[in-house]
Amino acid sequence: MKSWKLLLITIGIASLLLSGCAQYKTSRIISQDQAQVAITLNKGYANSIIALNDGARIEPCIDPDVRQQKKAESTSLKECDPVGKGKILFEETYKVTAREGSFCISIWAGSHRYDFCDPPYNLQF
Repeated sequence: MKSWKLLLITIGIASLLLSGCAQYKTSRIISQDQAQVAITLNKGYANSIIALNDGARIEPCIDPDVRQQKKAESTSLKECDPVGKGKILFEETYKVTAREGSFCISIWAGSHRYDFCDPPYNLQF
């Protein structure tokens, strides 16, 4: 009976350490890169935008001009506030591609391509 308890405690501690290790590595990379915002690719290929300084999810909005063009489509998104006419400090376009029958996802950010393949990454789409 004692050996079972010891075995269960050991397995529990090992699983906690393994799950916490990935989170620690992620937070270390975020800290080193001084990241402000993260784009996540979720199951079902949905994405989320997260403000890393407070961990809040940034909710999407729809541009008023786009809403006018797509009047027929009903959307529950709120209208975006006007952007303003100030000088653009940064602008980048992201493209994400996931192919059927593939264990790889490719993300383009400008001229760079990032490939995430299973293995070595544990993708569960």
